[in-house]
Amino acid sequence: MKNLEKKEYERRMVFARQEAVKAWCGEKTSSKEMDAELAEEFAKILVVYMYEPHLGCATTEQLINEIIARVDNLDYRPIDQG
Repeated sequence: MKNLEKKEYERRMVFARQEAVKAWCGEKTSSKEMDAELAEEFAKILVVYMYEPHLGCATTEQLINEIIARVDNLDYRPIDQG
C-alpha cells in the first residue's frame, strides 16, 4: 500500500479487524479462545488483500476501469511530431 495515509490505513484496518475476528465465530471455531495478536496479524494481511486490485479474475469491465484509473493518473503528453 504505497502512499497510503495513516488515517486511511487505520480506517481500512478497522474493517479488516472486523473480518479477521469472524474466524472465531464459525460453527467449528466458536468454542476456541480468540487470539488478539493472531487476529491483528490476519487483519494486516486482509487489509492488503482487500484493497489491492486482483486482476487475474477480473471481468472485462473491471479491467477497463482499472486501465482508465491508471491512465488518468499519468501525466501523458504526446511526442512532438514536428
